[in-house]
This record gives sequence, C-alpha cells and structure tokens, in this order.
Amino acid sequence: MVKLTTDVIERKCSQILTAKSLSKTMKKEELGRLTHLYMNDMFISSIGSLDVCKSLKVVYLQSNNISKIKNLHPARNLTHLYLQHNVITKMENLESLENLEKLYLGYNNIVVVEGLENLRQLRELHIESQRIPPGESLCFEPRSAFALSMCLKVLDISDNKMTSLRDLTSFHELNKLKAKDNLFDNIDDLTTAISTLTSLKDLFLQGNPVVQSYRYRENLIANSVSLVNLDGKIVTDTCRRFMTRFKMEKHHRRTRRTTKTPLGDDITSSLNLPPAFKRSISRAIFQHPGPQLSIKIAPESMGNQLQVFPPWKSASGIRSVKDNHVTPRPFWSNVPKNKETRLTRSLVNNKTIALPPI
Repeated sequence: MVKLTTDVIERKCSQILTAKSLSKTMKKEELGRLTHLYMNDMFISSIGSLDVCKSLKVVYLQSNNISKIKNLHPARNLTHLYLQHNVITKMENLESLENLEKLYLGYNNIVVVEGLENLRQLRELHIESQRIPPGESLCFEPRSAFALSMCLKVLDISDNKMTSLRDLTSFHELNKLKAKDNLFDNIDDLTTAISTLTSLKDLFLQGNPVVQSYRYRENLIANSVSLVNLDGKIVTDTCRRFMTRFKMEKHHRRTRRTTKTPLGDDITSSLNLPPAFKRSISRAIFQHPGPQLSIKIAPESMGNQLQVFPPWKSASGIRSVKDNHVTPRPFWSNVPKNKETRLTRSLVNNKTIALPPI
C-alpha cells in the first residue's frame, strides 16, 4: 500500500511531465503552485502531510484504498474533492475546506452524513451506493443537514437503503435530486417531503417501490411547484396546473365528506321557517327523545303549568315495535264491543222452534 506524501506527488507529477516532454521535471518547490492533483488508481491507503501543496483546487483520489479522510487542511482553496470508490467509513476532517464546492464520496462505507457544518459553499454532494450493513440506511446528521439546506444544489443518494426523505425537508436550494434504487414506499411521506423542496427541478426515483403506487406521478407533480423533470420525463406547465387543480378539488371533496351536517340541521334546512323556529324543532326532535311531548300552555287562566300528554300505548295483541318504530294503538280499539248483543244473537240463532201438532 502507498501513503500519499509530497515525495509521491513529486514523482507522479514528474511522470506526467516526462510523458509530455522528456526535458521537463517537477521540483519540490514547484509543488506550492500545483492546483490539480491526479492520484487516482494509485493503491493509496492513507493521506500523509500535504503542507507544501497549499494551492490545490482539485484533487482526484478515487479508486484507491483510503479508509480515513485526513491531512487535507493545508489545501484551504480546494473546490473539488474526488474520493469515490474507497473504503471510507466516516466523514471527518473536512471542516477546514470552507471553499469546497463539489464532494464525491460514492461507493464507500459511510452510514451518516456528518462533519459538513462549515462547508457553506458546497454545491454538490455525491454519496451514492454506500456499502451499508444490513438493517441500516444512510441518514443525515441534523447540523450538517441544516447547513446543506442553505447551499446544496445537487444531491445524489441513490442505492442507500433509505426509506424516507424526511432528512431533506426544507432543502430550499436543491435543484437536482437523485434517489434511485432505495426503499421509498410511502407516497404520502414522499409528497410531503417533496413539497418542501421549493427549487427542485430534476427528480429521479426509479427503482423505488413507490413508483408503483396509484397515481404516483400525478401526486408528485401536484405537490411540487418547480418540478421540470421527473424520472427522465418532462413536466410541462400545463400538466402541473392541471394536477394542482386536481389536488385542490380532491381536497375539497375530502373536506366535504368529513364535515357532516347534523341530522337536525339537515331536516330543518328543507323547511322554509324562521331560524329560531328551526332550532326549536331540532331541539324537540333530538335533545328530548322519547314518547312524551311537553307543551307549555300560555293562557293566564292556566298559568305557566306544564302539561304532559300521555304516551302512546299499543294494544296487547298488536306488535308494538316494527322496523324500529313504535306502532300506536288504533283509536277504534277504545270502543267497547257489545258482547251481549252477540250473545243474544247467538242464542237466537241456536234456538229450537217447536211446531204445533197436526
């Protein structure tokens, strides 16, 4: 394994210059003016002291065997850092790179996005396809997430076993989000998060279970005011306006369905009566249920006495309840039946008449 030092950098730069011109070589004192460092695919296992290389702006260290980010603080002018395809497990020692604009950390072993509180100029973060242990997923440390929400334009978090975008809520500057091949399956949770990304134009979610949801595309378009490209397909302004109106109408229908009118108001609303009388009827029907009806008699002769009418009664031989309704006793059931007449008639009809002898 190789440790990155100024001697290694000197030899590498000399090889590059020799390939261009046999008469050119790199001297150690010239390393202070070096702005681009190409050390990819060099079997580098660790980063040594880079005190001499203070003018570096772009460093290529991808496809090595680096396990820890360190000793980059002398390169305070660094704007691009390429560290993908290594074995890095933690994001650390980056606080001094205040001018960093693009950070590439894909294909490492990172589980938590952290240590980025001071990177106020960071525009792009590529942290896709981490080798994450079973049962875990990529997450954002709150302080780093807050700092990134103020400046980040491009974010790639594809293939990281993520189940939600809640960590990205209110990333107001984000223009492009790649989140392919994750585990997003809740359309409501996804649309809630996307609605807070007010500058988002390009969104890629292919390979997630949520893309199979009913009206997945329509829901995302309706909840985003700026989306232009969804999964590689253009979103037109006409389509967005239509989806927004559809969302509003759906919300109104849902509100009307959940806001039920009381039954008393529903009954009295069809009556052309004064409001006070409607309320009285509603109270009489629903606030005093039962068979008795109380009526207050107003004449002075009667005073303010409360008269209670007797309840309905059902005849003993008649079923009193039918279809949840009380069957009142018919008024004719109070008329007494003339059993004597029936008896006399019966006796007359059954009387034996004797004939005179011949």
